[in-house]
Amino acid sequence: MPRFEINMQHSEESFTALAHMQYNLFCGRNRLARTVISALLICFGAANMDAWWGLLIIAYAGYLLTSRYSSANRTARKLAESIKAANMDFPRSRYIFEEKAMRVLSLPEEEELTPLAYSEVRGLGEDLTYFYIFRSEQGGYMVSKDALGDRYKEFRHFMEEKTGRRFMSRSTPFRSFQAWLRSRENGPEHL
Repeated sequence: MPRFEINMQHSEESFTALAHMQYNLFCGRNRLARTVISALLICFGAANMDAWWGLLIIAYAGYLLTSRYSSANRTARKLAESIKAANMDFPRSRYIFEEKAMRVLSLPEEEELTPLAYSEVRGLGEDLTYFYIFRSEQGGYMVSKDALGDRYKEFRHFMEEKTGRRFMSRSTPFRSFQAWLRSRENGPEHL
């Protein structure tokens, strides 16, 4: 008996969202390297601000800091363009969440792909619109929170319990600050 059964219709926007979450979950070293290089370039550019190239270096460092999803966007755009060029529809899937595994059916043929045991899940992600379930660093699935309705918290708990992993949310500085404040409010009192 399935616990959850969800249909997913992909679009260019869903491909982009999936690529962004994939980057967030699996490219931590890349993000760290970009941040460190940007900080070093900003320092070097500030030290040489009197030269025209000092400002150019600072501008490039700013680009590195703000363009972290550029390769993810390019990948998602290429995939969407190839689907459109082939005059095909964007893929549709049905996800069936059972006690031991997640089954994936390709719609409309209902061709079943290899089931994904919860123990094989490599990462879980979440943003305001979707839950993301990654089979590997190269591919994953997404579930629309709208499709779950008011059962989205139940779904989150089910997946975290079955996989032994926590959902990573796409963090922004504001969300990180909110989480920090919440942890301080719920933490033990300090004297």
